[in-house]
Amino acid sequence: MAVNDLHLAVHIGAWWTTAVYTQGTTAQPLYFDGQARLPTGVYQPLDSGALLTGVTALAAGIDDPDRYRPDPMALLHAAAPTDNGTAAVAAVLAHVANLAAGQTASPVMALTIVTGRAWGPRARQRLQQAAISAGLPDPHIVTSAAAAASVVNQPGTDGPVQYVLVGTPSMELAILDCAAGYQQLAYLPVQDSTAASVDQVLVQIATERAAGDSAISPSDWRMMREIQQARATLATQPRASLLLPEPYPPAPLGRADIQYAVAPHLDRFEECVKQLVAEVELETSEVGAVALIGEDAVTLELQAALAATELAPAAILRDPHAIPRGALQLTQPLHTGNPGTAATVRLPRTRLTLANLARVAVLAACSVALLLQTIKTALTWKTGGTVTAVYLPQENLALAASLAALTGWAAAQLAPTTWIVSAPVDDDVTTGVLLRRGYLSAASLSLAIAGLWGMGTGIGVHYTVNSYLKAALIAAAPFAAAAAIIAVVAPRIPAPALPAWLRRANPPVSAIALAAAGVFIEQLAFSTSPTYLFNMAGLFQTAGAAMLGAATAFTATRQPLLRGIAGVILGGGYALVTGFFTARYLTIAYIVVLVWWAVTTTATTITASTSIGALFRRLLPPTG
Repeated sequence: MAVNDLHLAVHIGAWWTTAVYTQGTTAQPLYFDGQARLPTGVYQPLDSGALLTGVTALAAGIDDPDRYRPDPMALLHAAAPTDNGTAAVAAVLAHVANLAAGQTASPVMALTIVTGRAWGPRARQRLQQAAISAGLPDPHIVTSAAAAASVVNQPGTDGPVQYVLVGTPSMELAILDCAAGYQQLAYLPVQDSTAASVDQVLVQIATERAAGDSAISPSDWRMMREIQQARATLATQPRASLLLPEPYPPAPLGRADIQYAVAPHLDRFEECVKQLVAEVELETSEVGAVALIGEDAVTLELQAALAATELAPAAILRDPHAIPRGALQLTQPLHTGNPGTAATVRLPRTRLTLANLARVAVLAACSVALLLQTIKTALTWKTGGTVTAVYLPQENLALAASLAALTGWAAAQLAPTTWIVSAPVDDDVTTGVLLRRGYLSAASLSLAIAGLWGMGTGIGVHYTVNSYLKAALIAAAPFAAAAAIIAVVAPRIPAPALPAWLRRANPPVSAIALAAAGVFIEQLAFSTSPTYLFNMAGLFQTAGAAMLGAATAFTATRQPLLRGIAGVILGGGYALVTGFFTARYLTIAYIVVLVWWAVTTTATTITASTSIGALFRRLLPPTG
């Protein structure tokens, strides 16, 4: 990854999403319409259209709470059968990434995602798939505890230290080993299982004060959101007002209410801390730093409880961007070092759709159409009931075989960027492996289909001779050889060069389709009675030749100006010289241009690969 590439770190919390990015050497917070945080939830419209995100989703969810999902990450982690958590998280990631790309005028080249806890392999695989579905790179996944430990363990704070204790507003403690890559050594929720949770107690207090009964459901996400906002307010103010559903008036909450709700869980707090430290066979004095995440009134109570222990003074990370910034500090060195090659990275992959298959389908249709036309328009001579001689345009058969080979190329291009069935959890296949498999398959299938085309032509005209098979195989052989070379060399292409190389190696489908249409129309003019063409066979012949000439120019060069000039010259020239005896040479010329395209693409692949490309650059130093 280049230094100026965009690296995005996203923390999708239970209620709020924050993000930090680097483009260069400095980390910058990402703001959402001037706000440091974005509401995390998503809203599913009634028409089942695209998911709404951010403030728009929250506004829609307030009016229609049943279709709002406030915590997409929880849905994804739980793999709830009634909710598509992967799509929900993908929508949030796409929203954040699009904003970052718009502000920096650069696409996201590296992604880090922060999770609240350490996730298992299946949940991590679903999270990776969500990022890939959003069109983002395969992400690094960092826990919020590791990110917090990274923040307090940076030079300029009290660090560096080896062991850090991290606490969260959900009253969970974890110890991490910074020297071992911020590995989590122990985890312990500070909760009394016999007591109600902090949020449940606060809901009960607010309900009794405002309604005098328990008619308000504590499971309503809108109520829990108000509780979270009140807790954040009480971290800096002595009192907060809790908005309740109509017709109930707002209910006041104070810090004393927080202390009352927390008290049952903190009765054995000091014993829990000692148990956590002893679990990893450490002494309390060996824990060099303590970090508490978030500006929350419960965090203040945890800080007060920690002060009664023998641990170091706790630092509260009040900055909403502290966690994604810490995650970025952990993963940035992984990207700014050796970017790797196709053999070591994985490009974003999306589900295979009909749109993805359009290029493959167009090439396949052109190949089949030319093959069938070649068979149907063949002139045969019979002696009795036996075909003794056949005339057919073998160059059209060769072009059909060439297009069949390029169909395999186009299919191989889909392998590293699409998937039909979601990969298994332990699938670590890289882009290089997918390229190698795809192009080796294209090489073998090119020859197999060319042989099938050649033999099928003989069977179709009831005259089996080796010349048909030979013509098809000779036409497909250069493409098969080029695909085999690419299969060997492509895994060595540097990772940053892969997207550009994939675009370069895509067959020029539009130009090829134009050429196939031109050849088809020319053959139609030669083989069809003039009355079927409204006595305009000459016009059809001229139009087909002009299309073939323009397509030849479009295939031979990628420069727009040269394409325009050469297209006019070759199109007009082909229209002037076309005839029954000259048309075959125009088709052969186009096959040669296709072979040239395959050769130049292979040469580009060789020079782009790390080892072979370096050898070529040494042997052929730039002049001047």
